[in-house]
Amino acid sequence: MDFTPIAPIDIKGNVDSSLIERADQLIIDSAKLTGSYSQIIIDTIRDQLRITNSYYSNRIESEGTHPLEIEAAMKRKFSDDAKARDLQMLSLAHIETQQWVEKQFSDGSVTSPYSQDFIEGVHRHLYSQEGMEPFLQIMDEGRQIKMQPGELRKHDVSVAKHIAPKMEEVGSLMMRYADLYDRSLTRPMGTRFIHLLASHHRLLWIHPFIDGNGRTARLALDGAFYATGIEGYGLWNISRGLARNIDEYRSVLKHADMIRQGSLDGRGALSSGALKEFVMFMLTCAEDQVDFMGRYLKLDKLTERLDAYVRHTQAGMFDMESLPKNSNAIFKELLMYGEINRGRVPALIGAKERTGSKVIKELTERGYLTSNMPKGPIRLKIGTHLANYLFPGLVPEV
Repeated sequence: MDFTPIAPIDIKGNVDSSLIERADQLIIDSAKLTGSYSQIIIDTIRDQLRITNSYYSNRIESEGTHPLEIEAAMKRKFSDDAKARDLQMLSLAHIETQQWVEKQFSDGSVTSPYSQDFIEGVHRHLYSQEGMEPFLQIMDEGRQIKMQPGELRKHDVSVAKHIAPKMEEVGSLMMRYADLYDRSLTRPMGTRFIHLLASHHRLLWIHPFIDGNGRTARLALDGAFYATGIEGYGLWNISRGLARNIDEYRSVLKHADMIRQGSLDGRGALSSGALKEFVMFMLTCAEDQVDFMGRYLKLDKLTERLDAYVRHTQAGMFDMESLPKNSNAIFKELLMYGEINRGRVPALIGAKERTGSKVIKELTERGYLTSNMPKGPIRLKIGTHLANYLFPGLVPEV
């Protein structure tokens, strides 16, 4: 079996220029998201968005655990319901794996997001985490199979109407997948972007593992974004866009399985036109997410919303205890500088040193501040409640 073409191409082998133009503009808009923020603030927002991404990626599989429940699990507070607890553990495993994926490319451990070793590593890391045992039991045509994390499948599978390649072919197909997509890494950025989007379908078409492969493929796609050098990725994530259009996502994935439709349908075994429709859908989802974060990540907008958030807590508009007076002054200073020394707080809130220490302690205990050391500089921490106010609609209400 053959999964070419690896990107939407015409009969001359050229990628559609309109797709590249959209990709180039999206890359520019994504880079703008970082603005003038310090790396500390960027990392703070990304920390919260990993929780959000876990929710949306699992929601695509009809197993979403709300970010508030994920935050509880991060504090080792688990549901009494066994199923809900399992899903909390799944979310923690997803977050840990996303961090692992990011690290592979930030420290140079991995150079290709398309290599078999990396993709197997994603699967192995995800399913080897604590609490993942229930997700290793796979039902296949009435029989239960225990999945081995990171191991290519040893059974034939079908997904909906897609009959995946025979198990004997998976290894060679993964080698060909890596070889062909690796070549795209030296091409211009917009072309690389089109290839990485197309690679998501082709990996799912190969279906290397015995489970559904969706979570692994989306985490591997995150790796491709980082490897390709899309600045600003992590301040937005493709999974939220896909989860907002689940039915269409499934539909275009299925449509892209189509075999080539005649001599004008590109070059390869599969339809270039159908792959183009898939890539266009993925581009639209990505554009939607960049636009969403772009609306709220402007410094003046975040500053205004931080002010309003503190006022609303003090006016009793949320079902929570009021935040200390002038907390917004601390938040805004941290937004500007990333971190500040504790001794700066009394002057910011117009209080004595003792009161400043109490405010820091309270805000830390309530999850609004964090520090690497007991007396070290403080940084802003953005929990789910605050994040959903700063970025309205980021996650649904409970």
